[in-house]
Amino acid sequence: MSEIIPAILPTNIADLDFKLSQIPKEVRLVHLDTLEADIWIEPLGINFEVHLMVKQPGEIVERWVKRGAKRIIVHTLEEKISKFKGKVEIGLAVELETPLEEVSPLVPQIDFIHLMSIAQIGAQGHPLDEQIFDRIKKVKEKFPQVPMSIDGGINITNYQALQNAGADRLVVGSGFQELWKSLTKN
Repeated sequence: MSEIIPAILPTNIADLDFKLSQIPKEVRLVHLDTLEADIWIEPLGINFEVHLMVKQPGEIVERWVKRGAKRIIVHTLEEKISKFKGKVEIGLAVELETPLEEVSPLVPQIDFIHLMSIAQIGAQGHPLDEQIFDRIKKVKEKFPQVPMSIDGGINITNYQALQNAGADRLVVGSGFQELWKSLTKN
């Protein structure tokens, strides 16, 4: 079974605190979507990965490593980010319109591939784009040893198909509570 990771996109500190309180105790890791505002509480109280959807991720990556991120996800690699490989897992986020051929030369510098499955990133509630299934297949064929996360539009109706396609991790935002309840009802 793929790892199911709840995604949190906080609007402020109170919102982050509230959303963390809604995460089931059995969850071991959360995904924090980070935009330009630095929203953080100390201590966070759970293991986390951070998706740096910012203009200059290299300028803030060290801050997130010091805060204890287990994984850092970026849309562009720079030396400031790559130097933390080994201290944290580094993931490369690949947007839907980005040709997968552009990922190949970067694979040696990363620990996992993070495929975006929605066109508009930085917001939750958008539907899954069906072209993700072809992209998963291509990544699995080319890089079978590299873990792959899928992010965006995942819910109770499509998570199984994503797992069957080869996704190792599913990052679930607005559909998380319903999916979690269905998976843990037994």
